[in-house]
Order: sequence, then structure tokens, then C-alpha cells
Amino acid sequence: MPLRDLVIDIEPLRTSPDFRAIFTARVVSLFGLGMATVALSAQVYGMTRSTFDVAVASMIMSVTVLLGSLWGGVMADRTDRKRLIVWARGAAALAFAGLAVNAMLPDPSLWAIYACVAWDGLATGVSVTALMAVAPTLVRPDQLPAAGALISLTGEIGSVSAPFLGGVLLAAWGAGPVYAFAAVTTAVTTFLISRIRPLPPGVGGDEEEDDEHAGQDTGSPLVAFRYALRNRVVGGLVLLGGVVAVFNVPVVLFPEMVDRQFHGGEVMLGLLYTAPAVGAVLVSATSGWLSRTARPGRMLIAAAFTGGLATVGFGLSGHAAVAFAMLAVGGAAGTVYEILEYALVQHSTPDRLRGRIVSVITAQGTTGGVVGDSEVAAVARWFSPAGAAVLNGAVCAVAAVAVAVAVPGLRRATLPRESEAEGDAHADAGTKGAAQDGATPDAATGAPSGPAKDPARTPEH
Repeated sequence: MPLRDLVIDIEPLRTSPDFRAIFTARVVSLFGLGMATVALSAQVYGMTRSTFDVAVASMIMSVTVLLGSLWGGVMADRTDRKRLIVWARGAAALAFAGLAVNAMLPDPSLWAIYACVAWDGLATGVSVTALMAVAPTLVRPDQLPAAGALISLTGEIGSVSAPFLGGVLLAAWGAGPVYAFAAVTTAVTTFLISRIRPLPPGVGGDEEEDDEHAGQDTGSPLVAFRYALRNRVVGGLVLLGGVVAVFNVPVVLFPEMVDRQFHGGEVMLGLLYTAPAVGAVLVSATSGWLSRTARPGRMLIAAAFTGGLATVGFGLSGHAAVAFAMLAVGGAAGTVYEILEYALVQHSTPDRLRGRIVSVITAQGTTGGVVGDSEVAAVARWFSPAGAAVLNGAVCAVAAVAVAVAVPGLRRATLPRESEAEGDAHADAGTKGAAQDGATPDAATGAPSGPAKDPARTPEH
């Protein structure tokens, strides 16, 4: 296999200055967010000595991110997305500044922390949804898997390194300076995104849609659900994604399994938490081949199936080393799934609906994680942690097979190849040139065929 087909494809960073700016902003923001998360849990526990209060802060964040995602999806399809992201990240910077000021007071307020967390959760939900909706307008359709891999890699690296750095800074400086650092990084993110071009909705859609359905769009989230029911690819992804989100790697079982099954301690627990990220980083760093896979739909279903089998293997593991390997395989399979899901959703959704469809996917992941933790904990209580892991993995694997059979549209889904995208780019250039003369080229002959259409709204495929 050629080296370019193995290493991560950075072509989107080379060819799109706007994507490069958003990518850089995301990297900077992730480090600030990761550090602040560690400081938040440590500060709340230090003030209250209550794990329940730490859980309340986490729950507030989850609920407000969910609400922000749903509202942000609607707004991303109604207003300029760049402006929406800038305002949302600016609001998040104010939340971190509020946390910093509160932490530096002689007697910090727990309720002030909860209020700032809620404010930041809403802002984060809005900005994440809008950010995901704009990415396809910044890169070519054939670059969507590469863009997804780059986004995934930064997320995984940030999830591993940012909390560690946050812990070091927390020990050295305390919570206040860590929050202040998060506010500064968020302000830098806001500045970087403010430098890109305007990103109004409704331009750059990849999936052709008839005028009747486009004219019926009232801006409601229900329109996105109806589109998902009509579109076999998006509908299949929503169906399978719900199962994957609920029956994912059962991290809540790790402490009990380390104690009862592997008879280990804190070091072993930390290694198990790291294992999925190790697999994810390895796949993201060697994901060049994903941009050129001929059958992304089948590959995505295979990744979901493999992740389920890896979870079964984790539950059946009798040794920590085997468990680590199974979790790493699960993390790798999950990353393949996420990269291809990102590319297929973005390519199969009209731009006017991207914000709302992305908000549905984001909400699904958020709620699925909460439901999944409760489900696997309940099963483990009635049976055993190992049995709960095996059941979760089996359900995920069976669901992948069922969706492959029931939704052939997802199984057969494809993405544009590089040659096709370049051909479309040349065709678009010809269309724009003809439009300057007041006509568009005929589809068969290339001759002018009447009044020009808006090139931005002409489907590329």
C-alpha cells in the first residue's frame, strides 16, 4: 500500500484556508476545554466533598449542550453560520471568565459555577452544531472523509493530553488560572473564526433535492426528521447511530471490572480508560485509505459490527492485557465509524438542512451516552459487569447486521472520488463562466439553454 494511502490525508488543510482556520481554532479550543473540565470537577469536589455535586455539574453540562445543539441546528439553517459560531464562542469565553473570577474569590459560589456551566453548555452546543454544518462548504466532497479524520484526530489527542495538562496546571496554579487560560484559548478561537469568509446557509449542498420539498421547509426541526425518514442513507445512519450510541464501549463498568475481574488498581484502571483512545488515534493517524474506500457504507456497517465484537471480547477477557487490546480495537472501529458517518451525513444532506441534521446526530450521541450508561449499569447489577459488556456488544453487532439487511441504501452508499470532484469543479467553473453571459450550458451539448440559475444553489451531484 502506498504511503499516501496509509498516513492521514491533510489535503483539506493545504487547499482550504478557511478549513485550516477552523481546524486550528478547534485544536486551541479543545486544550482549553479539556483543562477546564479537570479544574471544574476538582473545584466542585474540593468545595463540597460530594461526588453527587460533581455529577450535577456534569448533568447540567450535558443537558445544556443538548439544548444548545438543537437550538443551534435551527439557527445554523437560518442565519450566517460564521456569525453564529463567533457569537457562541464569545459567549463561552465569558462563561470561562466568570468561572475564573468566581474561583479567585475568598468564598467561591457553587451556584455561580452551575450557572456558568449552563451558559457554557448552551454556547458549546450551538457552536459545535454550526461548526459541523459549515465544514462541507469549505472542502471538496471527496475530501469529507479526510476532514472527518482530521477532526477526529484532534478530538482524540485533546481528550488524552488536555486533561493531563489541566491536572498539572491545576496542581501548580489552582482552578482560577486554569479557567482564565480556557477563556484566553476560547477568545483566540473566536478571533480565528472571525477571519474566515461569511458562511450563509443554503449554499454548497451536495445532495440534490426536489423543489417541492425545499419549498416546504418551515425551518422546524421536524423537517429534518422527515428528511431523515425519506433519505435511506441519513435514515439508516440515524437508526444505526442510535444503537451504537447506547451500546457503545461500557466505560462505566471499568472500575468494577478492574476490581472484580482483573484484580487491579488505579494504574490498570487508567490504562483501560486510555485504551479506546489509543486505537482511535492510531486509526486517525493512518486514515488516508478511508478517503479512497470504494464502499464507505459497507465499511461503516463493518466498523459497527467490529466494535460490537470487540466489546464482547472485552467482557469475556480474563486478563487485563486482552481487555486493553479489545478496547483498543473497539476505539479504532468506533473512529472508522465516526469518520465515515461524518462524511456520509454531510454529503447526503442538503445544505439548508445540515444544521438541523447535525443537531439530531449530536443530540443522539449525547442522550445515547446517558441512556447507555444507565442501561449497562442496570444490567451489570442484575447479572455481572462482564455479562453486561457481552450483552452490549452482541446487541451492537446484531444491530449492524440488521441495518445492513433492512437498509440497503446505507449499505450501498458511496462518496465522490477525487476525479469526480475535480470534474464537478471544472463543470462548476464552466457554469459560472456561462452565467456571466446570462445563460447556463445545456447538460448534453454545453450550449446556452436559457436564463442562468444561481450557481451557489446548483447541485453538484
